[in-house]
Amino acid sequence: MVLAAVALTVLTGCADRPNDLETYYDKPAGGAATPSPPAPARVSVDQTAANGPVNHIAEDVAAAVLTRSDLANEGVREAAARAANGSCFDAVPAGDPRGSTWLYGSGSSLTQQVTGYLDRTAADVLAQVDCDGSVLTVARPAGADAVRAWCDGTTCTVLLAGGHVLSGLQVTASTQTRAADAASGLAPLAADKLPRS
Repeated sequence: MVLAAVALTVLTGCADRPNDLETYYDKPAGGAATPSPPAPARVSVDQTAANGPVNHIAEDVAAAVLTRSDLANEGVREAAARAANGSCFDAVPAGDPRGSTWLYGSGSSLTQQVTGYLDRTAADVLAQVDCDGSVLTVARPAGADAVRAWCDGTTCTVLLAGGHVLSGLQVTASTQTRAADAASGLAPLAADKLPRS
């Protein structure tokens, strides 16, 4: 059973300066009666659900979503509507992904999609994903169990697995190099928010 989770988008960078993709980037029964044991404390269905694995994974998904404060130095604004999923997000197995898109003044954008899986680890899910385009080599950042990435035209996507959560960052910029540099540069931030397995 796949647990669909939350997806937002966000963008964040390094250092104390804003990242403008156009200028900055160049590079979780019978017989005697015996006393009966005391009855266990009653646990309501709601309490059981609240303490169950589904809820735990949902919390992990929510915690993995980058927030507005993560983007404070990025000079981005939230788009009125989420960008249509690109080819790589379309290849991520089932769920009910939701998210937002953030825009730079230059028109470059980043969408984050976070999905949780109850029956398997995100690394197992990621191993089955096959996206269009060319493979982008991204070093596995601390906090991630696995990472894979692709570029298709001027859109590059980095998928990071941690525990039962898969976090995807998709950047579209004016050139493939800028998109690749931005997506790769944001991977450590997204990985740091993944649950530890």
